Amino acid sequence: LMLVALVASVLIGYARRGRLRHYLERPLRGIWLPIAAYALEFSFGALERILPWPPSAWLGVAVCVEYALLFVFLWRNRERKAFWVLAVSSLLNFAVIAANGFRMPISPVVYNYPIFENIVSRVSAGEMVEYTLVGWDGPLWWLGDTIPVLWVVPGLASVGDIGLAVGMFILMQEIMCPKPRKGRH
Repeated sequence: LMLVALVASVLIGYARRGRLRHYLERPLRGIWLPIAAYALEFSFGALERILPWPPSAWLGVAVCVEYALLFVFLWRNRERKAFWVLAVSSLLNFAVIAANGFRMPISPVVYNYPIFENIVSRVSAGEMVEYTLVGWDGPLWWLGDTIPVLWVVPGLASVGDIGLAVGMFILMQEIMCPKPRKGRH
């Protein structure tokens, strides 16, 4: 979803006569922070195999470190309007993850689509430690992965994921098509 938003935003930015080189005029601060956060998230499966403890012992700490890195990055770049959308979206994702034992809940909507059978079996088997299947009574289930995304790579998205995609789109527009900054002449 994020990749689609990024590609669409770049294409629309160019259509609006924007340029990626504008990034150099006002680069993002601490760009390594979200890179480290996502690298940590992508390593959860490997950590489960490497660490001698069950995920319940370390997953909460790992998720908190991941989101701390993201929130520091967002704070350092808060003067950009897009970062407020990204911050609220990240906060929604963190809230639902924290409320569900530091795992992203997948709502029962997953059972309505045969294409998601693999996800159900992998989560049920514990292969995807960062996810949990919940019922309609799960804590904040409506903020979890409950929105079917059936194009590109089929998957499920959360309200926060949709917000992150929108925030990424807005950020790329801000970068590629900057408005003149007000200042002293």
